[in-house]
Amino acid sequence: FFFFQAEDGIRDPLWSRGLGDVYKRQTQSTWDSLNILMKAIARTIAGPGSPMFVNIPIPKATPKHVIIKVLASPINPSDAFFSKGGNFGPIAYEPFVSGFEGAGVITEVGEGVPPSMVGKKVTVWPAVQKSPDSIGMWSQYARVPFDACVMLGDSDNCEEFCGLFVNPLTLLAFIDLAHKMGVKAIVHTAAASALGRSLVKVGIAHGIEVICIIRKPEQVKILNDLGAKYVLNMTEPSFVEQLRALTTKLDARLAFDAIAGDFSKQIVKGMPPNSIIYSYGILSGSPRKIEDIVEEMKKENKEVRGFTVFQHPIMQDPETKKKALELISEDVKKGGPWFKMTIARKYKLEEYQVALEEFKKTATEGKSIFIPNPQKTYSKSIQKKKKKKKKK
Repeated sequence: FFFFQAEDGIRDPLWSRGLGDVYKRQTQSTWDSLNILMKAIARTIAGPGSPMFVNIPIPKATPKHVIIKVLASPINPSDAFFSKGGNFGPIAYEPFVSGFEGAGVITEVGEGVPPSMVGKKVTVWPAVQKSPDSIGMWSQYARVPFDACVMLGDSDNCEEFCGLFVNPLTLLAFIDLAHKMGVKAIVHTAAASALGRSLVKVGIAHGIEVICIIRKPEQVKILNDLGAKYVLNMTEPSFVEQLRALTTKLDARLAFDAIAGDFSKQIVKGMPPNSIIYSYGILSGSPRKIEDIVEEMKKENKEVRGFTVFQHPIMQDPETKKKALELISEDVKKGGPWFKMTIARKYKLEEYQVALEEFKKTATEGKSIFIPNPQKTYSKSIQKKKKKKKKK
């Protein structure tokens, strides 16, 4: 017998966890002694659909796993895509808890994990060490492999360090691809995003200039202040000509596009011969559209490829992954100069519908995050405070 309890109290015979890979059902014995429920956001159907707010039993630690009281979990585009029915791999059972990464405090350890870890702050990405026992981070209590945790300091803010995997590993993969291609400059769209800003800083440290593509004039200063030398506005009439001239000058034959849709054509046209354009997002809301410029691409030997960090050696090769995680850990110890996040908005789990609708709108301000165990009531935006009216 398997169950989860929906917000309206209806029990469903199919309850599982899930973080984008193959997951099995939980045996009833795991839950037999549990009476306490926790809040979570779960996906409920295999195809396109909507996530839902549910109440499910607080999990117990299994061997080599820990239970984390989740204090913060970011809302990434991949999270939104997955929670609404998109798949990154085969899914065995549904519904399951969403949330790819987060940070919090270890409250319980399983066999094989030192008991001294209880009470330690950690940031975690369960996909680093895939397990059928994992429970997603959009919940009050998550269960994850201990090997997927990176230790935080006692004084570190879990909110600022709750997104140390999806974006950092992605941009480190970008830098690796640039080195392998032998280029000293790359093109990046949606460059004022949290990932884009970190890419500028990491690129400088690795000798890679980033040609930043933005769409709002005020975003130019944000990137210039981080050290970006080249910022182009995609809304300007001469954008393609400017991009072509700059990529040719800098021999920037590598691009990473998060927008897709019709904009894909502009990026392709703005790249020099022998270029590779990696498409890793669909912020436009539609897949890349390049069918009518295929012949042009062939003439200049240009190629458009899909990209996901899961297929890169940074996730596939144990030694490469180990080095990347060590780099992230060192950044934490230094206070997060590369990867510490700026928070734009905070949401309770119950506010998931509004959160998933609004998180893209504030990407330039910083990350939107869930606070599964709020100590106080959060408004939708921490940037805007209501002015108190004086009583007469």
